[in-house]
Amino acid sequence: MKRLILVPDGWPCALYECRPGLFMFDDTLCLRDDYGGFYIAENGDAFWGGTPDKEHRAKLEVQPVKAEWEEYEE
Repeated sequence: MKRLILVPDGWPCALYECRPGLFMFDDTLCLRDDYGGFYIAENGDAFWGGTPDKEHRAKLEVQPVKAEWEEYEE
């Protein structure tokens, strides 16, 4: 069988340095779009990371990730 897993894609970085695509913040999967928007993947809400403003949010450390298929046995 196959399952979809998320694996690190590069080094952790500040949110403002993160390329568009998927990233992890703590245990939350998020998405940065091509226009600089940040969203929580589970529900589409805007991602703020518990910070009060954009300046603090930009400095949050995130981990870019990519999705890969993995073979496994049950």
